[in-house]
Amino acid sequence: MMRLIRLYALLFSLSLRRQVAYRADLAFEIVRTLVALVGSLGALLAVFTRTDQLGGFTVTEAVCLLGTFQLISGLRQALVEPNLRFYGGQVADGRFDAVLTQPAPSIFLASLGGAAPIALTQAALGLVVVVITAGSRPTPPGPATIAGWLVLVVAATVIMWATRCLIATSVFWALGFNLDVAYDALWQLGGYPTSMLNPPLRLLTTILPVAFLATAPAGVLVGAWSPAWVAAGAAVAAIGAVLAVIVWNRGVRNYGSATS
Repeated sequence: MMRLIRLYALLFSLSLRRQVAYRADLAFEIVRTLVALVGSLGALLAVFTRTDQLGGFTVTEAVCLLGTFQLISGLRQALVEPNLRFYGGQVADGRFDAVLTQPAPSIFLASLGGAAPIALTQAALGLVVVVITAGSRPTPPGPATIAGWLVLVVAATVIMWATRCLIATSVFWALGFNLDVAYDALWQLGGYPTSMLNPPLRLLTTILPVAFLATAPAGVLVGAWSPAWVAAGAAVAAIGAVLAVIVWNRGVRNYGSATS
């Protein structure tokens, strides 16, 4: 495990050095992220001009949920999507062969081998929103509550990685079959309280445990959800990670090199 951590630190450092060489890109990413965040906040506040609650969440709680969702989405765009967004093409043209020859788990290299550190600006801005909204409540969260939120954020990150890997493995059995668009559409539901979704959508979100992406972390932080969700989130994350590794390894055994 420590070897993989050191390897990841090296790979991330290489990605960071490549991206900071283009300072204009960094400035553009910050502006783009700010505009997107302001737009999301504006749309959310517009909804609250017509209601006092959204799925049981007040305006402050809903903004905290949005900030948490922005945080997890930023981590997804920075750490996972740069690797798996075009992963199917690597399998199709044989570039995946090079991954299998490396002295590290293929799922690690394929899903975390590269990064887009500039996208962490979205995660940072989401964290700022969470800190401001949670701190402005009449009763700010205590250390135990903050710790629970942090555990759920880590769990949400693991769930995000695991589900994204599971989606990517479909290419091992059906080359050219792409579920990225469906995954992205389902992902967007994480920015809203799951309690506001109608039953068919709630059933659909069992595929991607949307409640653990932002609703549960934000709900625990603001006291709207039971602390028991912390243990549930950790359990779902552990199960998801194990399932992703198992399915990935089976997919690799099913893989036939495009260059052979």
